[in-house]
Amino acid sequence: MYDVVVHKDYQGSGIARTLLEDILQQLEVVSCIQLIATTGNEPFYKKIGFKKMKTGMAIYKNSQLAEEYLESNNS
Repeated sequence: MYDVVVHKDYQGSGIARTLLEDILQQLEVVSCIQLIATTGNEPFYKKIGFKKMKTGMAIYKNSQLAEEYLESNNS
């Protein structure tokens, strides 16, 4: 699944939580669920039960996305 977004006018009304809880229930037998989220939404996903991974790698060819999502070379 890719890019599920709740319209800004309806954010904060529980729609995303309901959708995510339903999806997680349907994937109950799956051993691993990985999530790529918009920056700033980490607290929401932590409440649902997601945890930061020790490893994760990506290549972003779009420089704006790379700047937003990738750790700097100094890390």
